[in-house]
Amino acid sequence: MNILSIEAGRKELVFRTDTDGAVTVYEHVPTVGEKLGRSLAVLNAKAENGCFSLPRFEGEHDRIYSRYAVVAADGSAVGGVCYITDIADDVPENTEDYPTPPFIKTLGAPPQLSKKLDIRQGRHDISLPGLMSTVPTEDTLEYRWNGKTYYFLRSVVEKLDEQMRSVPFTTMILLNSPRSFGSTGEKALLDTVIHPKFDWKFPQAFISAFDMETEDGQSYYGAFVEFLVERYTRPDKKYGVAVGAIISNEVNSQYVWGNAGEMPMEEYVHEYSEAMRLAWLCGRKHCSHFRVYISLDQFWTGSNFSGCEPLRYYQGRPMLEKLNEYATAEGNFPWHIAYHPYPEDLRCPDFWHDRAPDFTFSTYKITFKNMEVLEAFLSQEAFLYKGEPRRIIFSEQGFNSQNGALQSLTEKQAAAGYVLAYMKARNMKTVDMFTHHSCIDNPHEFGLNLGIFRYDPTKPENVGEPKPIFESFMAMDTPDEAAVVAKARAFVGEAVFDYLLNPPLVYGDRDTSQDNAFG
Repeated sequence: MNILSIEAGRKELVFRTDTDGAVTVYEHVPTVGEKLGRSLAVLNAKAENGCFSLPRFEGEHDRIYSRYAVVAADGSAVGGVCYITDIADDVPENTEDYPTPPFIKTLGAPPQLSKKLDIRQGRHDISLPGLMSTVPTEDTLEYRWNGKTYYFLRSVVEKLDEQMRSVPFTTMILLNSPRSFGSTGEKALLDTVIHPKFDWKFPQAFISAFDMETEDGQSYYGAFVEFLVERYTRPDKKYGVAVGAIISNEVNSQYVWGNAGEMPMEEYVHEYSEAMRLAWLCGRKHCSHFRVYISLDQFWTGSNFSGCEPLRYYQGRPMLEKLNEYATAEGNFPWHIAYHPYPEDLRCPDFWHDRAPDFTFSTYKITFKNMEVLEAFLSQEAFLYKGEPRRIIFSEQGFNSQNGALQSLTEKQAAAGYVLAYMKARNMKTVDMFTHHSCIDNPHEFGLNLGIFRYDPTKPENVGEPKPIFESFMAMDTPDEAAVVAKARAFVGEAVFDYLLNPPLVYGDRDTSQDNAFG
């Protein structure tokens, strides 16, 4: 016998099998690590006509989140999926389709500029340690999740409501930062939610992985996600609209952006897949179109620090392959990809001169130059979900302009680069968002100037003069587009521009036999 799927309905869980017979079902907390999480229940059932059912609820406990191990009458383990794979159509309150704005371009802009710049979708960082508390106060909202009470900071939530309402809809970026992104520094909370192996001694560990190893840590994460989903997927759109969640940030460079201590890639991805799955379950309960995304930087078959620290920095392609492997084996769900295809050198906006990327599946990096490789790779049959390819959002990328003697040149390069990169993304079939990372140059962003406005501390919200890229951003998908395309094409060079707009993809791996032919 094998378990083929597990569907959650309003009152029951339906297990579909390939053989009939009596079974014993062991329900566990879905923590990861050396052994199964705590046992929750042992239930007996009998598969008839290829299925059996169990009650979904036990008091306030919702079995939708649990992991299942099934044993046949003869004592043999039953193979197949062990998590909920489907949620019945009548479960979520919000049954609208995923929104489709008239264009994919967007920008991380402050609320007061969003309408002026015609921003149709947004993305917003939300960090658990900046939003929750372990104790009730006059400034907390109570929230019940899976039988327990959790506390959210009212003033922070109300400020978030304002930001969420500033654009038609938002993809949330869910973070677990102990040191930044508004962290309150509450010790009891950090002790519970920060990953047990987080390297506190590493100063560049800006964000922790979500804790999937302890029951308390995982429960806080579940409450965090479902509070946001329930609030921001309401059909009445009272507080704003969220359509998906990116889980952590650039996890192939986990030691900086999703720190779980030194850990083999396979182990890290397994934990991360559990965080993605739990977020999808929390989201899909309330909203039929809710999406979850893995966040990756530009490294594809390469990694940060040239692979010298393989327990800290990973390659993007093997991570996707391993994520797909775990999801397929344990219960597939619709995960998607949030990619960051910056130029290979973030300081230099002229990505058409990038040397690391090529147009094969074994490219070292995926940048603006070869961004089509990502879509082609994910369109392979092994990665399809119910016959459809995973969706892509380009959720963070930008074009730096340098200071000093090269300022004018690099600003022109950025303006032309935006046009070409945007046209390439728009040509792709599975891309739903192309985000320019920054609205205003940020003096604290590692020396980069990624805004479409210059930074001016004397102006409201520090919004200085528009840079040349401002014209490019505003013109795309408007009647002014043809003029900026012609200008960008002439700047880049017509032959190079046209070649990169429709590059000759190689659907497979590069022949590496000659890579070291010249020493």
